[in-house]
Amino acid sequence: RNDLASQLKLKETEQALETKSLQEVHTNQMNAMQELIRMKEADIQRLADMKAKLSTKMVGETLEQHCEIEFEKLRSTAFSNASFGKDNDASSGTKGDYIFREKDEKGIELVSIMFEMKNEAEETKKGKKNDDFLKDLDSDRNKKGCEYAILVSMLEPENEFYNVGIVDVSHKYPKMYVVRPQFFIQIITLLRNAALNAMEYKAELALVRAQNVDVTNFEEKLDEFQTGF
Repeated sequence: RNDLASQLKLKETEQALETKSLQEVHTNQMNAMQELIRMKEADIQRLADMKAKLSTKMVGETLEQHCEIEFEKLRSTAFSNASFGKDNDASSGTKGDYIFREKDEKGIELVSIMFEMKNEAEETKKGKKNDDFLKDLDSDRNKKGCEYAILVSMLEPENEFYNVGIVDVSHKYPKMYVVRPQFFIQIITLLRNAALNAMEYKAELALVRAQNVDVTNFEEKLDEFQTGF
């Protein structure tokens, strides 16, 4: 009986030690997880504080700088005859952010695009949507004589309508698109390629018309000769 009591006490001691060890492991794991959560929350708060300190203009300029850098990467290889710069002409009362223009070797303009970049801080532009900027963008396009208008926007980040790619809003305003920054170069390339194809068709059409004019002139001169003879 004494032996059994001793063994039971030993088992109880071992179980108590094992339980204590498991509790210590669990406590250490919980502390590590809480520390990780605290660090993540600190990172989130740091980013929120940094964004709150940025003015609306600074946040917007960050997007503008992104587009400038992306364009400059391809300027020498893909856009050697193009210009892309800030719209500094406010003589008409308003101005867009950037204007893209490209000409062919003869100096004939192929395509022109008025750009507006929107990456406003949520705190200062809460509730603003992409549609709120389309009317002014269309007005700027017409005043500056641009063929297309494009809104490069980070607004409405949860709206899947604007997250699928290049969004055509020409049903609201002619020749207008809304894109996310990652499609900035793609939309320029698509529009300029379409313009190049159009120029080829226009050149062929002009050649055909010129040939028709030559035939008409020849027939008229032949009639005049026959009548005079």
